[in-house]
Amino acid sequence: MPKDKAESEFDGNVMRRRGRPVQMDSAEREALVLDSAIELLSEHGPDDVTMADIARRAGMSKRTLYALYRSREELLGAGLKRIGASLFRPLEPDERNASLEERLRILLSFNPKMGNPTVPLEMLRVVIAKARNYPEMGRSLSRAGPGQVCDLLCAELANAAEAGEIDLDPDEIAASAELLVDMVVGNTIPCLLDPQRVPHLPEQNTARRDRAVDIFLNGVRSRGCKREL
Repeated sequence: MPKDKAESEFDGNVMRRRGRPVQMDSAEREALVLDSAIELLSEHGPDDVTMADIARRAGMSKRTLYALYRSREELLGAGLKRIGASLFRPLEPDERNASLEERLRILLSFNPKMGNPTVPLEMLRVVIAKARNYPEMGRSLSRAGPGQVCDLLCAELANAAEAGEIDLDPDEIAASAELLVDMVVGNTIPCLLDPQRVPHLPEQNTARRDRAVDIFLNGVRSRGCKREL
């Protein structure tokens, strides 16, 4: 039986409905590929996710995937980087005039647009388990998650030091940012080792973040600006 003239055709780059071609731009195509890779990674882990699986989930050809990424590891690493980059967000222009305390709280809050907050923890388990075989995946997640928020904090602490809001030497800023992230995030090893362990509730995470910011600022505020906790 001949195909219906209105039948859709998909070649990996263009979704075609005869007579009405619809072009997917490169950004949309790449986002669809990464979303598909993240879904499959969270469902199966890297060993059981192939380029064919990702192409099938995205509704694309493997040729399209290899045009975007040179290897499966590079694609999966990009997917993890996408997860990490979504965990935190920079300050919005209208937040720049907030107090330093509030600016740090914003930078250290999980992005409400992140989606399911349990996915990063599941992905972290996968990456740690497979780090020897897929080192670039681990580096991608580290640079994009903790690395990203540390970069944001470094910039904010440098601005605060220059404005006299805190007393920090330039060579102390990077270590101070890492210390503050560690104080807020805490020890994730118990949650990683025990899949049945219940993560902290959002209000518990918020309380810990606020307490950590208070303790941190009490140690680095400029003389005359310190306050009792």
